[in-house]
This record gives sequence, C-alpha cells and structure tokens, in this order.
Amino acid sequence: MNKSVLIVFLCAGVLFFNPSYIFAEEDPVKPAEDSMTTDEGASKPVEINADHFELLQEENKVLINGNVVIIRDNTTLTCDKAEFNKNTGDALAEGNVILRSPQGTISSEKMNFNFETMTGDFAGAKIATPPYYGYGKKLAKIGENHIALERGYLTTCDLNKPHFRMKSKKIDIYPGDKAVARNLSLVAGKVPLMYIPRYSQIINDKKPRVIYTPGYDKQWGAFLLQAWRYYFNENFKGTIHLDYRERKDFASGVDLDYKIPKGGSGIIRTYYMLERPITSKHTWQERPSPTPEHERFKGEWRHKWDIDDKTNAIWQYYRYSDLSFLKDYFEREYEKDREPQTFFVLTRALPSGTLSFRNDVRVNRFLGAVDRLPEIGYDVTNQQLGETGVYLRNKTVYSNLVSRDPSPTELRRKTMRLDTDNELSYPMKVGFVEFRPFVGGRETYYSRTKEPKNNGTIRGLFKTGSDMSTKFYKVWDVDTKIWGVEVHWLRHVVTPSVSYLFTTDPTLAASKLDSYDAVDRLSRSHSITFSLENKIQTKRDKVSVDLVRAIVSSDFLLKEQEGTGGFNNIKTDFEVKPADWLTFNADTDYSSLRDKLLSSNFDIYVHDPKNKEKWAFGLGKRYSLDVDDQITTDLNYKINSKWKMGIYNRFDIDHGIHKEQEYRITRDLHCWEMDINFNETRGQGSEIWLIFRLKAFPELTFDAGTSFNRRKTGSQSSE
Repeated sequence: MNKSVLIVFLCAGVLFFNPSYIFAEEDPVKPAEDSMTTDEGASKPVEINADHFELLQEENKVLINGNVVIIRDNTTLTCDKAEFNKNTGDALAEGNVILRSPQGTISSEKMNFNFETMTGDFAGAKIATPPYYGYGKKLAKIGENHIALERGYLTTCDLNKPHFRMKSKKIDIYPGDKAVARNLSLVAGKVPLMYIPRYSQIINDKKPRVIYTPGYDKQWGAFLLQAWRYYFNENFKGTIHLDYRERKDFASGVDLDYKIPKGGSGIIRTYYMLERPITSKHTWQERPSPTPEHERFKGEWRHKWDIDDKTNAIWQYYRYSDLSFLKDYFEREYEKDREPQTFFVLTRALPSGTLSFRNDVRVNRFLGAVDRLPEIGYDVTNQQLGETGVYLRNKTVYSNLVSRDPSPTELRRKTMRLDTDNELSYPMKVGFVEFRPFVGGRETYYSRTKEPKNNGTIRGLFKTGSDMSTKFYKVWDVDTKIWGVEVHWLRHVVTPSVSYLFTTDPTLAASKLDSYDAVDRLSRSHSITFSLENKIQTKRDKVSVDLVRAIVSSDFLLKEQEGTGGFNNIKTDFEVKPADWLTFNADTDYSSLRDKLLSSNFDIYVHDPKNKEKWAFGLGKRYSLDVDDQITTDLNYKINSKWKMGIYNRFDIDHGIHKEQEYRITRDLHCWEMDINFNETRGQGSEIWLIFRLKAFPELTFDAGTSFNRRKTGSQSSE
C-alpha cells in the first residue's frame, strides 16, 4: 500500500460531505421520554363470581358453587364450591382449589384461606414458585411471603412424579427469596443419594448448594471435586472445597464472602494440599519410586470499602506456594491474572482533583515485582484558571520504589521518584470545529539512577500539541422494513478528528535509568493521529441504534527517528448490526512502515430471527503475521424438542490442517440436559466427556470425562 492510496483511504469519508450535511451541535435523534405510569390503588374489596349463590343472612355467609372465582388485589382463588364469611374474610374452598398470587400457585382439594390476612391452610397441596415446585401433606401460608410445607418435598422438576426431589419433614419457603429445610434427603426416583442436616437455597441464586465434579485426567488420575456452599445470611456465606485426586491425594479449602455493615465487603479464599504425586498409574499398583510430599497452597483476601461518597479503599493479599500452582489447579484464575499482586489503595475525591495512596509489597519471593512503599499521587482534572478560558491539568506522584528480582537472587534496585506532569489547554470553537491546543512539561526527580553520578537528577521533557474534531450529519425520512430489518428514520453521522503531539527527548535518556514502569521509559515522540468515524443510525422503540459503525485511524510519525518518519499503523474497526439476529465485526492493523498486514479479524454471527434457540451459526477469520492464520466455525442446531447438536472447527490455513474439532449432542431430560462431547486438538490429543446440567441451575454441571490431555476450559477460537 503506497502513501497516495493511504491518503485516499483516510479521506474516503469526505465523499459523504456535501452541502446538505449539517454540522451537529446536538444529536437530532433523541429517545422519547418514558411514558408516565401510575401506582396501583389501595387494597380492593373481595369480588366473588360463581354459577350459584346462597346468602345466609344470620351468619353473614355466602354459599357459592360452580366455577367459583374469588378475587382480592392480586390474589385469585378458584374452586368448585366454597363458603365465604363476609365478617371475617374466611373462605372454605373444596374441589380443584387453586390459589394464584404474584408469589406463585398453590393447588389442593381443600383449603381454608383468609382474605383479610392473606393466610391459610391446605391439605395435600402442591406449590409452584418457579424455579421450585413442591408438595406437602400439609401446607400453611403463614404470611404474604412465607409458606411452611410439612412432610413433603421440593424440586425443580415440574412433573407430577418428578425425576428428583428434596424430601424433608419441614421446608420453609420464602417466595422470591429463599427456601430453608432441615434433615433433608436428596432422592432420585426412589433412590436416596444424599442426606443434608440443614439446607438453605436462595431462590434467585442459580448456583447450587452442592457440586460434584467426577472425572479422569492424565495428570490427576480419577478425581472427585466437591464444592459445598454454606449460607448463614447475606453478610456471611461461602464454599467449602473437599477434593480428591488419585495421583495427587486430598486437598481442601474454605471460601468466605462477607459484608461488614458500614465497613465494606470482601472475599477470603484458601486452598491447601499435601501433594503426594504417585509414580504408578493407579493407587493400587506397585510404585517404581518413592512418593515425595510437597506442601502446596494459596491464600487470598480482597476487601473493598466505600468509606463515604468520596473515599474508598481496596486491599488485596495474595500468597501461594510456587510459580506453577495456579496453572496446575486454578487454570481460569491463572489465565486471568498470572502474577496476582498484594497491594492497598486509598483514594479521596477532592473539589479539584483526586488524592491517592498506594502500597505494593511483594509476598511471593519466586516472582519479580516492584514494591511501592508508598506511592502518593494527586491528580488535578481540567480546572479553569479564573475566567481566562485556560484549563490546567496536573498529575503529581511521589513513589518510593524497590524493584526485586525473583529468588534465589537478592538483587534489588531502588529509588525515590517524584513525577509531575503539567498541561495547559485552551479549548475553543473555530467555526464548526472543536479545537483544543495544549502545551505542557514533565519533570521527574530520581534519588538514584544506574550511574551514581546522575543520582539526585531531575529529568525533564517538553510537549505540545492540539486536538481538532467536528461532526456532520444528514437525516432521511425513511420508514420501512427490509428483509425483516426495521428502519425508522436514517441518519448518517461523520466525525473526523486530528490530534497532533510533539514530545522532546528527555534530558536523561531511559537507558540511564532503572526501569520500574512506563514513566521511566519515556522517549521522543512527534506524530499526527488521523481518525474518521462514520455511523449510520436509526430509531427502534424510540431509541437511537447504530446500524453501521466504521472507524479508520492512523499515526503519522514526523521524523521520530531518522528513516522512520511517515505513516505508522493504519487501523480499521467496522461493525454492522442491522438486526439482533445478524452481526458482523471486522478489524485490521496494517503497518505502513513494514508494508505488511499485521493482523485482521472478521466475525459474522447469525441465528434464527424468530427463535435463536432453533439454530445459530458463527464464522470467524483470525490472521496474525507473527502467530497464525485460521478460520473458525461454530454451528448449533435444535433438531427437535429433545435433541440439539453443535459442531466447532478450527482450521489452520498456513498448514492446511484442522487444529481443533469438537462435536456435541445435547439431550433434553426434562429438568436436566445431558451433553455428549468429543474434542480432538492436534498435538494435544482426544477427549470425550459427559455433562449433566440442571436446567434450573445452569451453572451446576456434573462432568464426567476421560481424556488423553488436560481438559481445556471451553473451546478456543485462537491459540
């Protein structure tokens, strides 16, 4: 790609500019205000409907039968016949009794219910308060949000004869909140599986109280991972882990999620094992060498406290036994943060800025880290100087830094650093262009450097630049539907912007400083950044949505170094979403200096417009100059109400081979789903496993599998 082509590419958006386009001071397409709603009135009198009425005047009772319906507020009682006392509000109902309320449904053959207190007793009653269903030989509605069930069960299966149930002599149900049972037995069919002395389940909590994960792994052998969740109240709950791995032995841990009234909230997680890796395939086989023992563990604590509306504090402590422990046993945590740190941060919002205090300490000696003992900063946001129209931005940070190399070395580098970054700007509008010129400087004091002669030095640099942007739009009065895509008005918005930045060489080169973070690596910079954004919008449900969004940007280096001036990387970001069922994304990164495409990603996702559960298809293209070039496909199809299938494939274009294939069949077992999966990854082996997933608790899975390699956490679209 030559320079002339690049200039044409960046300026392509100008083709959209014509005299009919308007400079956009304000967004002309605004969501309409929400319609007004009214509060529901006070409690209503009882309304009775039936085929036959008989009034007993002396007792002030009504005998009713035939399609009986009694209504008060949001509670409705239906039955074959009933006796209603107008003085007390008591209703004695018989035959196909159903009580419906916002909390759920109770059905029975006989019921005594009071419409004044909204309480009552039921004989042989069934209850439905999704996701739970239950039955009790006796059921009492004690209050508006409390139901006591005796000698019955609770389940998430809505069949008359549920596949599994949790039996107990007494279960207290608080619809929309929780269910509490004592001396509970978990039964599948007629087979008892488990006894729990006390069980508490939050209704809107989709995580189960007990999780079993059995399986087989090449490194672990046969294993059983258990997670037992405990719940005392909203301020004190957590999980107990009891795990067994055939080739590693037992491990355990305790997690705690806590809240301190007016003191913040946090989590504590611990895990410990005396690892005994056996050298035989199974525990009962003869071992060719002795079994060593290793203590392996982790302990972490995180706490966040919003002291007031302007002050908050965060603590994190993370200690673990060795460098590979997280990778071996907590792979998801490892991928998220490979070297978790220990720190304390306190921030306070002030009228003109933010004051911060930070303390970082290395607690894992096998890691290299930078201690901040402490780091104090004050960040002044843009503040106008009087009535001049000039704005000041300042960030000053004092740091006492100690850089420690991983053990066994004791090499340390340290310095006290005071860094101040100042900027003056004067925002203005020139015609229809927003223009913000700025000038600033950065000075940094170092008590120590690589060379003693430079100790106590102040490094300085100067910077200047400007930002310019504007916005144009044009609106078309369009109201149509094309291929199922609704269009109500169309608006094209064009936003060009240009940023210029010049930074001098620091007075002390980065090569003469120890590197603690990005502050110490500053160098000369001289560039112009061009950006052009195009958006096509419409309105749906009185809200503006983007149908098309495209951004092109590039840096032009102005003699940064000899021989490296000119356009740098050209980046594009393109998104099309004409409807919820169709999305297309693309982004590219092209190096003008190397005259090569560094990376490109394309994704298209489409599903059935009427029911996304019916079928869905995804196609992705991943290209990286230094990594790989591959295509991924993902197809999910619902064959019928009982069966679903899925196919995932990752193809390496450079070598013409399939890098990964995965096939999945899902069987609906009413209240459960069963997945049969087969995965083959080149260079890692093959795997087949079963997953049983409870529909009411999608995060609960019973996973049993056999593999020739370590089980991955889901399919991967790129290595």
